[in-house]
Amino acid sequence: MEHIIIISIFVFSLTIHEYSHAYAALILGDTTARDQGRLTLNPLKHLDILGTLLILIIGFGWAKPVPVIENNLIKKRRSLYIVALAGPLSNIILAIFFTLCFHIFSNEIEYATMRDSFKLSSFLYTMIYVNIILAIFNLFPIPPLDGSNIIYSFLPDKIAKEYMRILYKYSILWFFIIFLFLNTFPNVIFKPIRLILNFLI
Repeated sequence: MEHIIIISIFVFSLTIHEYSHAYAALILGDTTARDQGRLTLNPLKHLDILGTLLILIIGFGWAKPVPVIENNLIKKRRSLYIVALAGPLSNIILAIFFTLCFHIFSNEIEYATMRDSFKLSSFLYTMIYVNIILAIFNLFPIPPLDGSNIIYSFLPDKIAKEYMRILYKYSILWFFIIFLFLNTFPNVIFKPIRLILNFLI
């Protein structure tokens, strides 16, 4: 049951994340995501096959990247960082919202039965935790994660093209390096996450 709840939280949070990308792109002049049916809160439109399988298997994965044509944006590539930041920002907002819920319902959690208290508190805790992870993880500068588009948006033209070419060419390698790094030094990312979580709770 808990595994289903965690998966549901991931799917919900990823859906909000991708919707935010699509909405930001639309505001900035690119209708591509809307035209392809991605400006929706229907999770089925955002789920990636491999990312969804990993959510089911290991409890963590990703959604299908929202299509954006940078030349359609108001300032073209220079506006791309706004679209990229919209996703992580949505997760931060969700984390703050559910933190407020956690504190608002703290008395109910405290005086509820042990079973009900565990359900409510663990749900809110997991919702906050998952959204913090998604916000931080997506800031890694590896395509298709948002961090790569944020950096790409600010680089000079010639350097930007070479930067993305190298990142996409060796994206699997970068993921593998980060995977090994996080498994070898997990506290580098998970300790700050726990500190943020403890601060919020």
